[in-house]
Amino acid sequence: MGLSVSTNCDATELSASLTDGALIEVLELECGEESLQYIEINGLDRTLIDTLVNIKRLDGSIDEILINGNEPRLDLTAATPTVPVYLIIGIEHLLLGFDHILFVIMLLYLVRSSWEIFKVVTSFTIAHSLTLALSAFELVQLSSAPVEAVIAGSIVLLAYENLQKSGSVSKAFPVLVAFGFGLLHGLGFAGAVAEIGLPEESQLIALLLFNIGIELGQLVIIAVVLVLLMVIRLKFIRLLYEAPIYLTGGIASFWFVQRSWQIFAPAIG
Repeated sequence: MGLSVSTNCDATELSASLTDGALIEVLELECGEESLQYIEINGLDRTLIDTLVNIKRLDGSIDEILINGNEPRLDLTAATPTVPVYLIIGIEHLLLGFDHILFVIMLLYLVRSSWEIFKVVTSFTIAHSLTLALSAFELVQLSSAPVEAVIAGSIVLLAYENLQKSGSVSKAFPVLVAFGFGLLHGLGFAGAVAEIGLPEESQLIALLLFNIGIELGQLVIIAVVLVLLMVIRLKFIRLLYEAPIYLTGGIASFWFVQRSWQIFAPAIG
């Protein structure tokens, strides 16, 4: 990635590993008589990624701060405001998780009334919150590769169901469909939590903040999609109504093939 860490203290690298696309580097800092004043991620300003800085002091206290390319230098001499970092990560994960966004869009295509939308969204939220928690606390463990492939498959299935004029099981039982696939998507969210980890002293709070962030991001997507659906359901642009379904189905089909290949390619090769 071309990233490096600089600080006012002597830094010794203890370990560095790449886990599920996330670079995790552990450094030991010797500051002598002076305190830790700053940490800077060199090269971060040339990327679009965020860095979660976890500072564990000798007294056992822990600080977790999210920094990005706009401000790659973390100044620790000034009073650092308490930032709900996992809330921000949750929002970003949903807004940048295009497979989850497309699934939510396909869910909204299934229903029409406000009450049905409320029930479907609530069902999906309860389901993915449940499996997210179970996976985060290692009560349910599944490999991320097949989970991601099936998530793509779930989008393809909903796209197909939305094109059916009659006999659609998903349209007949949207709440059950949302709950069932929500359990699956929760495992996908758990993959993001596994990449960044949870602080040992406050796992439950961090997980709760992450999940709230997911819901806030989801509400933004739902609001935007509902406005767009209201517009494209007008008769004079009826043709536009089905266009997103075909586009979503095509993209998700590509993801499904790609992710499935990643599962079986090592065995074939």
